[in-house]
Amino acid sequence: MSTLTGLIACAVSSICFGSMYVGVRIAGNPGDGIVVQWIYIATGAPPFQPLAMLGGLLWAIGNLTAIPIINTIGLGMGILIWGTVNCVNASLPSSPILNYIGLILVIIGGILFAFVRPKSSSERRDSFIQQPSTNIRREQINNTEENESLVLQRGEDNVNIENVENIRTNSDGLKKRIIAILASIFAGIGYGSTFTPVVYIQDNPQYFKYSSKNAIDYVFSHFTGIYLTSTVVLLIYIAYKQNKPYMDNSLVFPSLLAGVLWAVAMLAWFLANDILSQAITFPINAMLPGLIASLWSVFYFKEVEMEDLKLLITACCVTIFGVTLVGLSKTI
Repeated sequence: MSTLTGLIACAVSSICFGSMYVGVRIAGNPGDGIVVQWIYIATGAPPFQPLAMLGGLLWAIGNLTAIPIINTIGLGMGILIWGTVNCVNASLPSSPILNYIGLILVIIGGILFAFVRPKSSSERRDSFIQQPSTNIRREQINNTEENESLVLQRGEDNVNIENVENIRTNSDGLKKRIIAILASIFAGIGYGSTFTPVVYIQDNPQYFKYSSKNAIDYVFSHFTGIYLTSTVVLLIYIAYKQNKPYMDNSLVFPSLLAGVLWAVAMLAWFLANDILSQAITFPINAMLPGLIASLWSVFYFKEVEMEDLKLLITACCVTIFGVTLVGLSKTI
């Protein structure tokens, strides 16, 4: 099959990956995402290869962080950041130098994405600070069009409540963003390792009975690993929640739809791997879904502040250029 076919498969995979969580975001609050993951993984042959299940396990473990990440830093930012870590150089393309330059640009784009400040439902203002003491009196001061602030007074000590709230809110928001970015790195490692067992089987057929050179033949084994891992996690989660897991009925269909999109995306990715090799498909399929998710994030969910839109566009342009160089490195 031609390189064009492989690139089309990458495009289909990227569109599905970039849009799979849109329905979940529209439907309602996905909570911690454990039930959502199990439902869409359940949506669902060649010889079964147990080692290929390991790739599914790695993918499922990385994916456990997806919903919390999206809830904290938004749909577009989450996929873009973990996609940057997801970029791996599995084998040398025709032009290694061009490939390396493209990967460097992709990484630079990922760093720029980390500086974009998305809106997040979890970053709400703290409740009004109250001090239950008879020695405290609240007073409205400096009441002008330019400046209106609320001050706590106790003797000679003054505390600007608005400033305290802003400091606390900004500090909490920064901590959550840092945790979400670290979780995105963890997710990227899991996603980036998902095809490693399959590649090992393909490269060492002498150790595996009925092994195949076609990556698509390992889809069932890979999906089984993901499904079993997600089921075990779901059971542990139900036990931890004392049989009261968070579940919104309105999320069932969007989760199933996400599973269908995910399955189509994974099948297209396996096909693209056969045609183009992982050195080409990983950077493309890691970053383009993030760009597509960013379009949803900016124009539909309004998750990105307008003042950060220029930075996001710059990061997207750098990433697109890097991904293009990676794709061209296959034949140049």
